[in-house]
Amino acid sequence: MVTFTLAVATVLLAFAGLGVWGARRVRSGSDFTVAGRSASAPAVVGILLGALVGGASTVGTAQLAYTSGLSALWFTLGGGLGCLLLGWGFAAPLRRFGVETLIQLLEERYGRKTALTALAASFLGTFLSVVAQFLSGAALLASVLPLPPALAVGGTALLVLAFIALGGLRSYGTLGQAKILLLYGVLAFCALAAHSQGATPTFLWKSLPLFPWFHPLGRGLGVDLGACVSLVVGVFCTQIYLQSLFAARDEATARRGALWSALLMPPLGLLGVWVGLSVRAWGVDIDPALALPWFLLHSFSPGVAGLLWGILFITVVGCAAGLSLGMGTNLARDLLPALGWNGKGTDGRGEIRALRLSVLGVVAAAAALGARSGGSLILQWSYLSMGLRGAGTFFPLVLGVLAPGRLPPPWALASALAGLGGTLLWPLTGQQGEPLFLGLALSGAFCLAGFWAGRRGQRL
Repeated sequence: MVTFTLAVATVLLAFAGLGVWGARRVRSGSDFTVAGRSASAPAVVGILLGALVGGASTVGTAQLAYTSGLSALWFTLGGGLGCLLLGWGFAAPLRRFGVETLIQLLEERYGRKTALTALAASFLGTFLSVVAQFLSGAALLASVLPLPPALAVGGTALLVLAFIALGGLRSYGTLGQAKILLLYGVLAFCALAAHSQGATPTFLWKSLPLFPWFHPLGRGLGVDLGACVSLVVGVFCTQIYLQSLFAARDEATARRGALWSALLMPPLGLLGVWVGLSVRAWGVDIDPALALPWFLLHSFSPGVAGLLWGILFITVVGCAAGLSLGMGTNLARDLLPALGWNGKGTDGRGEIRALRLSVLGVVAAAAALGARSGGSLILQWSYLSMGLRGAGTFFPLVLGVLAPGRLPPPWALASALAGLGGTLLWPLTGQQGEPLFLGLALSGAFCLAGFWAGRRGQRL
């Protein structure tokens, strides 16, 4: 246990050192939120995947593979597809806006009411995703320490703050690159270990039934298709993901970063699924959330297991930190100005202080909810969060970027309200089906009607 603990401490201290080093270059609010708009393509990848790939892509994917099989791939497949679409048609136009937040972009296109509606949806959805990361972190801590859920979540929260509160996006790009590189090594190492222990593709195929373990829609067409769609629209409508593009040094850099992210994300899910299926095929009876941590602890020597566990834990911490940074940016740049505080009269340090306090508030609130939600299915939180972020915002955003001026602001507001309302109210009906589909259908219908009305010069 001593060797394991020393190995974990080495990883955590190394990342903390990177974060402190990056914090020294923060001189203004712009440095904190968009890295001075000087991020390279690898830094864009580090920010984007650093916030997108976390507990849901690793611990959560292995957990769902353990319970449901190949359908666990939809998180990383949907995320990769979202990044691909961003890179192909949206990264350059988004970078061209010259804003710091998604809400500023929507306000420029449609006015404050639509922007505040999108802010409410984005904030609620992203908050649930941060909670999912805390659940992943608590599961990892519980696999090595006999901690109650509240302490496990609290420890994760402290590390999240240490990871991001000082350096903002300046340090996050560097940390994200290191995190993704090391995570690839961890999951590839785990897959090789599983193969060497007999969990070959042939063994898995013979040991588990075809359905649901090897059916890509094992949980049902609506559920798994909804998971993929929720990731695509969530990638488009989450502050920190778009923040990575706003931080790029130019449009071409933003595009390359998004496309590289699209290539890198799906293989991570496949490796996580392999581990989850291996643990299930071996007949190990454990809490599904512990599938990946269990594999680490029972497949490697204490020193190696400690290093791998530490990297995996940093993955969860880094994702929670990135999402919290995005929410903190929305608080300081969008919500506080809407309430009357615009930062006038404050110097760069005052701006940075407001941003850091906003991040602190987000982390504390998410940790409090996470401590009361132990045992939840991590990916379910993540899918719900993505749907809430995108249901009412996706179509107005797409039209605002690709067809500026064609959707009248009143119709954009109606679309945003209908999408968010439909997603939130559908579960109350008691009917089956994915709430996201209703939300997107209502939002899309208002956008189509508004687009047509705009061409005819009609008002809502």
